[in-house]
Amino acid sequence: MTKPIRVALVVCVLLLVLTFHLAVAWQDFATLARNGFLYDDSFYAFQIARNIATGQGMTFDGIHPTNGFQPLYVFLLVPLYVLFGGNPAHPIYIALSLLSVFTLLTAYLIYRIANRYVGRAASLFAALIWAFSPIVTRQSANGLETALAAFMIAVSIFYYLERVRSAESPNGERFLALGLLLGLAALTRIDSLLLVLVILLDYLLMLRRKPVPFTFLRRLSFLPLGVILVYGPWFVFSVVASGSPLQDSGAATRYISLAYAPYFGYGVASLNTEGPDPAFVWAHVMHSFAVLKVTPPLHVVFRSFEKLGIWFGGKEGFHLAGNLLGFLMLIGASMVVLRWRKQERKRRRGEISFLILFSAILIISYSLYIFGAFFFLRYYYPIYLVACIYLAFLIQDFIDWLSRRSLLFRRAALVGLGIYAATFSYFSYSQAFRSRPIYPFYDIAKWVDINTYDSEKIGVFQCGAIGYLSHREVINLDGKVNRDALEALKKGCLGEYVQEEGIDVVIDNASVIDLLLGPACKKMADSSTRIQWSASGKGPGWVAVRLHPAKNRDTAEALKGSSTAASVAPSLPSSKR
Repeated sequence: MTKPIRVALVVCVLLLVLTFHLAVAWQDFATLARNGFLYDDSFYAFQIARNIATGQGMTFDGIHPTNGFQPLYVFLLVPLYVLFGGNPAHPIYIALSLLSVFTLLTAYLIYRIANRYVGRAASLFAALIWAFSPIVTRQSANGLETALAAFMIAVSIFYYLERVRSAESPNGERFLALGLLLGLAALTRIDSLLLVLVILLDYLLMLRRKPVPFTFLRRLSFLPLGVILVYGPWFVFSVVASGSPLQDSGAATRYISLAYAPYFGYGVASLNTEGPDPAFVWAHVMHSFAVLKVTPPLHVVFRSFEKLGIWFGGKEGFHLAGNLLGFLMLIGASMVVLRWRKQERKRRRGEISFLILFSAILIISYSLYIFGAFFFLRYYYPIYLVACIYLAFLIQDFIDWLSRRSLLFRRAALVGLGIYAATFSYFSYSQAFRSRPIYPFYDIAKWVDINTYDSEKIGVFQCGAIGYLSHREVINLDGKVNRDALEALKKGCLGEYVQEEGIDVVIDNASVIDLLLGPACKKMADSSTRIQWSASGKGPGWVAVRLHPAKNRDTAEALKGSSTAASVAPSLPSSKR
């Protein structure tokens, strides 16, 4: 294949990937908000960026300062709200388009990283699996920093391998550039600081094999210096503003995970005060393994087992068979990777072994300490990236092995590849364009506008979309973007905080309210009105608890008769400000 044809083919593939992700990103806004694309947490980032753009500072509600967001992504959103903030949907569509571009660039970097060690075909296959996999399709359109973080991690890895690790004696400028890239990665997601430590460790272990003058170690110090130059100001701001280097959202995630233990069936309600017990930790470990099943090349396999179990009425049996297959595949892949060290031609692949350590630390950190099982799909996104790089290695080994087999065997393998590709394409299309409603937040935002007075203050635990889309002053109660609420939760005095804050109505899932505000609501039962809300008809649905008499009679009557508010078909509200 000539170079011009190869370049044209690459351009066509890149355009195909970008077109696919843009088609997902530009679906109807209600579809994105209801059907599981945009997370509720996404609207925290959107609202904070909008408030910064309108001069209300780093706040979600315009009142309480917060650092509960990933700074690089939110700061990139601010100009979008300055330019296009007149319509609340427009900045989101542009943000999703940018995330589509970052997903495309990450696929290209996966190809480049893999192509350092294996052929073009295997590298391209791995990049395409990444680009079109259901998990990447969804996460690249989630409205959060996920796709940007993956890109920053990928570009940092590529630069490290290409310009630092492979150089005989890299100069200080290269170490500084790597540090700046890693600092940007940390600004995108704080857990990228783990990658900084792992890369430093990997390079120091490599230096152990040869004598290194002190002047070279001085050059190496430019790497952490670059990280400090970029991440340091945010670190100092967080410590000064909140007394902790952790973001408000990070501190809240661990506490909320413990507090929500009964809600998810992970333990008893007292875990938020007593700390995690072995059963709670084990549940998170098991959930980690479950989430790893959606790793891009494996997702289609495990999903097929689930579908077969449903079709043949043996769900438990097929689930067990899928788990057993996954365990055997993990053992097999581990044995293959270990054998590479003994093969001269493949030993060079060990240069990226630090990525396995990085992935392992991520899993251990979230499974054993940070928790937040409900966010593992995006927390483990970098692991999916690493898996695709290793997939290229395994595909190359399979191609080499297949080349020594008979023609009949190669044809059979080609048929198997066709079946896999067809199944993969079907699942990818279904996840992208055949979604169903999952989240009620979009509809509840409209309910709030219809059933509460415009001067009332609304308290919500899961308040991202409601705060962004409604025209009310919405106060966060779970502490992700309101450290005062988090402190009240930890001290067990959220009821008092709600009263002091002057909140008129508390709205959330009934189970969440009973769990986190139950005793306080019971004390105020005489002056409270509960309104059942259920869009799907599943579970107890959402309720509104009125803490003070309605501020006019029309609102009171609306609240009394609003139990059927789920029938309202909301429209996207215009800009709040």
